[in-house]
Amino acid sequence: MFATARKKYAWMMVSVSVMLLAASCSGKTNEPAATEKKPIDMHMFSASGGGAEWFENTYGKFLREKFPHITFKVSYPTDISIADYVATSKDPLDIVFGAYTTFHTSILNMNLQNDISDLIKRDKYDLNKLEPTVVELQRQLAGGGIYGLPAFIGTSGLYYNKDLFDKFAVPYPKDGMTWDEVYDLAVKLTRQDGGTQYYGFANDNYSYIQVNQLSLDLVDPKTHKASFNTDEWKRVVQMMTKFMSIPGVDIAQATVANFNTKGTVAMATNYTGCCGFTPGDAVKNWGVVRIPDFPDKRNVGPQVFPNYWFMSSTSKQRDAAFEVIKYVASEEFQISLNSRGLATALKDTKLHEKYGQDLPKYQGRNMSVLFPKPHAKMSNITEYQIVAAQKLNAALTQIVKDGKDVNTAIREAAEAADKDIQAAKASKK
Repeated sequence: MFATARKKYAWMMVSVSVMLLAASCSGKTNEPAATEKKPIDMHMFSASGGGAEWFENTYGKFLREKFPHITFKVSYPTDISIADYVATSKDPLDIVFGAYTTFHTSILNMNLQNDISDLIKRDKYDLNKLEPTVVELQRQLAGGGIYGLPAFIGTSGLYYNKDLFDKFAVPYPKDGMTWDEVYDLAVKLTRQDGGTQYYGFANDNYSYIQVNQLSLDLVDPKTHKASFNTDEWKRVVQMMTKFMSIPGVDIAQATVANFNTKGTVAMATNYTGCCGFTPGDAVKNWGVVRIPDFPDKRNVGPQVFPNYWFMSSTSKQRDAAFEVIKYVASEEFQISLNSRGLATALKDTKLHEKYGQDLPKYQGRNMSVLFPKPHAKMSNITEYQIVAAQKLNAALTQIVKDGKDVNTAIREAAEAADKDIQAAKASKK
């Protein structure tokens, strides 16, 4: 009897072992799912103004798939200012995202900054895989800490309309050209033909002022006074106004927009490019090379124009918010963003060659030129950068259209910027 019982026990144990092995191999057990997460709401603010449709196509549908337990509730500045949200909403913000130029007004002035260095260290997130100047800017803004991780950066390139170059028998621009060499091409391409006025070059001056290759500050970070009344800035201004003063140029028509939409401009820059903005449908046969160099600063591209996802100091769910931020900056998601025309913030990656591959007009092009190595060192950023950039950009028109002396125009622009900065500071008291 005992032998029979032992046999039955042995067979039972074998059966149990087989069942456990089968469950292990199939990935199934009788235990309840341990990975199921509690549903949460995550409150976010789009600081740069992207609307609901943009968010959905850029982030929303991808985030919901990755985090099915999270409901993303996004507010937009078209509906409410971030100041009013902070003052009136019962739901604390978890994440604020937008261009770095919105950092002071949307984060620092709202006291929403939140150093995530501890979470980066805990999760062993590797900052070294990011474009170095993107991390450098974060260190600058956070006094050595890290307030956010990048979603994407702006690209920079000199686009050219091959049809216009062929029409006027002018050689195409090449990588490594200087601004003076591009100027010579622009002169040859600024002409009338068949009753149509063509323009050789259009520069996005307002953006270039902010991402200039010489890493010049617009505003002194300590005194909060305009810092562009210098010889180095004069050099940059003279470079830009030189193109604007080519005989035959109408600065109202020689624009990046007209390069895209009318095909009447032979070359155009783009420093904050995304989503396939350049070139437009009017330019079918085009190429792109690196932004031209200053002769004494060769092979240095413009500064980056990053967009970040910041952790809010009011968040009560830092771990969950960091999981989202970390995912946006992950290679998995960067591959998707980059292919859709939002340039990856990762460095030294084959993704540069695949930039915009989901955009038909970018296929077959050497898009890696849009990622210069190295980028210029980041300027010091203050909340008054845009005010200063606007004043200096207006001075360019005064020099070209009104014949104002360069030194006078720059000095008066600096004085105007200082006045507006002081007024802005006074209004906050």
